Amino acid sequence: MNKSHVSPTTGDLTIDAAARRELLDSHNELRTALQTIWECQDLWMSDVTNIEKLVHRMQRHLNFAQPTEGHAYMSYVLAEENEPAPKKRGRPKKNGG
Repeated sequence: MNKSHVSPTTGDLTIDAAARRELLDSHNELRTALQTIWECQDLWMSDVTNIEKLVHRMQRHLNFAQPTEGHAYMSYVLAEENEPAPKKRGRPKKNGG
């Protein structure tokens, strides 16, 4: 199992050799996909799969997370900074006047 850790205090990343190898493989797959796009002005579905794998590996190893509040298409954030927005204090205002 791959072990990656991001220090919540310093933000330092510790990554094991297996995780580095996975990211290197994804890096090379991404380079191949980009080369195909530039040379052929085309994109293979296998390239799309490899790009998706890279996104998931980066999320896992670099500790990226979906925002606690929002929708699935929002940009990811650092997991250690992923906190819900503070709730408003006090009583809700009554409707009408």
